[in-house]
Amino acid sequence: MKRQVMAAAMGMMAAIGIPEKTQAYDIDCAIMLCMAGGFPPSAVCARAYSTMIRRITPWPSLPPFGVCTFAHVPVELGGPGGEGELDTNLPEYEWLNRTHVIWFTGSSYDTNEDGRVWSWSVKSCDRENRTCTYIQRARRESRSWPDSFVSQSGQVIELPTRRRSGEFSMRSIMVEYGDYEGNMGHSEWFAY
Repeated sequence: MKRQVMAAAMGMMAAIGIPEKTQAYDIDCAIMLCMAGGFPPSAVCARAYSTMIRRITPWPSLPPFGVCTFAHVPVELGGPGGEGELDTNLPEYEWLNRTHVIWFTGSSYDTNEDGRVWSWSVKSCDRENRTCTYIQRARRESRSWPDSFVSQSGQVIELPTRRRSGEFSMRSIMVEYGDYEGNMGHSEWFAY
């Protein structure tokens, strides 16, 4: 009798179907929401952070995130069911507009005439990597790059450290972001 009841229950579940768990937002929304909170510790925010870093580390890099498409999520899945995109020009998304991708390149080598020379640059780009500005750059200097720089948002950010002697070159990238309260933060440097 127990087998018949169990078989009947399994048959009903197969016929009706078990609903799958569905996220009410995509990874771009998760990145934006977690970034606004300073990437608090959670499984969703850890995945969002790693996805953002994975997007910015190849060359050419991708924007750290796309447009949050939460507006397209159906009402039955917890969304508004609309057709439009998120308008990031609204005052409540000012934190999002402070997001920058920061690029660092540095090299050092010996020359016959000048001895050891250093070249480096720090470049800041908007979140879509379209508009970029050099914050610092030097070519063939007799000294190494500084320990830190001041970002466009006023943060003092330490530059990557040199781990090698002799001739070398390095490239690193990071994301600077602001949370919804106006506090600025940044990811670590990622060499690529």
